[in-house]
Amino acid sequence: NQEIIRLANEKLQAEISHANSQLANNTISLIKKNELLIEIKEQLEKLKKDLGYRIPNKYYDNIYFLIEHNITSEHDWVMFEKLFDQAHENFFKRLKTEYPDLTPSDLRLCAYLRLNLSSKEIAPLINITTRGVEERRYRLRKRLNLLSDQNLTDFILGF
Repeated sequence: NQEIIRLANEKLQAEISHANSQLANNTISLIKKNELLIEIKEQLEKLKKDLGYRIPNKYYDNIYFLIEHNITSEHDWVMFEKLFDQAHENFFKRLKTEYPDLTPSDLRLCAYLRLNLSSKEIAPLINITTRGVEERRYRLRKRLNLLSDQNLTDFILGF
C-alpha cells in the first residue's frame, strides 16, 4: 500500500516537472518570438519614416497590423494558461477568489511574476515597455493591498 502511494506521488511529481519544463520552454519561445516581432516592427517604422510615401500606407498598415496581431496573440495566451494551470494548480482560481477585482491583464502579470520573470522579460510578452511593466506592477501592488515593505514577486511566489 505504501509502495502504491509512493509510486503515485513519484508519477505526480514527474507530471508536474514535465508541465513546468513545457511551460518554461513555451515562455522562452514566446519571449523570443515577440522580441523578434518587436524588432521587425521597429525596423518597419524606421523604413516608413525614411521612405515616407514610397511605402504606400495600405501596405505599411497591413504589415504593421500583422505584426501587432501576432505579438498579442490570444492563442499564445490560451496555450500558456493551459500549461501554467497544469504546473501551478488552481493559481488563477485562488487569485480570482481572493482578489475578484483583478483584471485579465493583472492575472497575466501575476502568472509571469510567478515564473519569476523580470520586468525586462515580461515587457515583450505583453507588448509594452519595461517602464510600462513597472507601472503595472505598481497598480497590481495597490489592488493586492500590499504594504510598502512587501515584495510583489515574493508575495506571488508564495501565493
